[in-house]
Amino acid sequence: MAAVGNLLRAVALSGVLAAGGCVTMPGERAEAPPLPSTWRDAPQGAELPVTDWWQGFNDPALNQLVVEALSEGPSVQLAVSRVREARALSYSTITSFLPQLTATGTGQYQRFVEGPVPTGVDRESMSGSYGAQVSWELPLFALGATAAGSRANTQGALADLRGARVALAADVAQAYVDLRAAQASRAALLQSVASADELARILATSAGAGFASEADAADARRLAESTRARLPGLVIEERRAENVLAVLRGRAPGAEDAATQSVIASQNAPVPHLELTSAPAAPADLLRLRPDVARAEAQTLIAAAQLGAARADLLPRLNLTGSINVTDALIGNPSGAGVTLASGAPVISIPLFDWGRRFAVSRQRDAQFDQSLIQYRQTVTQAIAEASNALVALEQGRLRLTSARAAEDAASTTARGSRAAYEAGIQSLADRLRSEQQLIDANLTRITAEQQSASAAIATYRAFGGGPAVPPEVVRR
Repeated sequence: MAAVGNLLRAVALSGVLAAGGCVTMPGERAEAPPLPSTWRDAPQGAELPVTDWWQGFNDPALNQLVVEALSEGPSVQLAVSRVREARALSYSTITSFLPQLTATGTGQYQRFVEGPVPTGVDRESMSGSYGAQVSWELPLFALGATAAGSRANTQGALADLRGARVALAADVAQAYVDLRAAQASRAALLQSVASADELARILATSAGAGFASEADAADARRLAESTRARLPGLVIEERRAENVLAVLRGRAPGAEDAATQSVIASQNAPVPHLELTSAPAAPADLLRLRPDVARAEAQTLIAAAQLGAARADLLPRLNLTGSINVTDALIGNPSGAGVTLASGAPVISIPLFDWGRRFAVSRQRDAQFDQSLIQYRQTVTQAIAEASNALVALEQGRLRLTSARAAEDAASTTARGSRAAYEAGIQSLADRLRSEQQLIDANLTRITAEQQSASAAIATYRAFGGGPAVPPEVVRR
């Protein structure tokens, strides 16, 4: 019965301390501004999953690159380490409210060298003492605020980890799209250069024979050289994308293994395409998906906890101290041996002369808490704006790609007709080469439109906080 009574008293004390800590916490909470019920520019259809969205490109090479980045990317590894740091800091903060117990031990040796020895005292003696000291500052008002701040700190670190994984997946996908677009554009541009060179050669020969003007021949050569001048930019873009993919995966550029180099350097891979038939989530669901919104919410809780701690500093503190000390004789019979001394005392401290400073700190924390609430609302509105902008770009990119493909089909039909007319002898080679050049230009326009469409899809998932789920072992660790 005594043990049950002690347990009930401990539970009651814990409840009183927690309730006292909650007294200092502000009553306001982070609230989002009014949100739209639907997106204005979103395709209409069933909501799409936001987890592992890059698999919708149906590109095994991209899937492998994203997996490697998520497991070995420095940005994610740093975020995981910060989660561990936040949890350790939270544990350290909470345990600071536990009683502090210190073990002590001392020894003393005494010997009378000259002169008479007092009666009842040995000429040589040695004593030792040992005991324990305990000190406990009861968290009457600060425990609730400190616990809330510790949880919010870990929550913010987890939001940063989720944000790092979202950004990493999007960055890898974007670099891969840029790589394939640069490779496809360079291949098409090489065909354009060959066609322009052939046309310039024909016109130069015709000008020498008097069938074409020197100005036409010079203009053809200008077109050929202008087309060739565009090749270095595509080579630079291709190498930049390769280096970005290496760095995002924690590798030094140029140090890829042979298999990865072969996959990345493939010149025949198409520009990946991801068709989005609807918005990934409704506006109200965006708040739970965006890591930056979760981070902003955690910041409001941290600011609230800091305000609660500042308010607690204005209130009295109760500290309980106690000690037990035992003295034993090791040699002889020294005075004071065989004594056990126990002591205990409560100490109440009330801020007086520095109360003004503490009150100023409380007002500062109050203002910072208000700022965090404003920042949270601003983060939400920015998230809504980014998602809306991404959906606009996604829809317009789809229309641009549709038109580019239609133009390419028309140019292909024209080129086939021109080839047939040339083979029938009713069209010149120069006219045929011009139609081929128009087809190549249409190919380049379509490749650019595919790149922009894929980039818009990636930006949409980034804006909606889409990415890989945080592994359970990281959450539980």
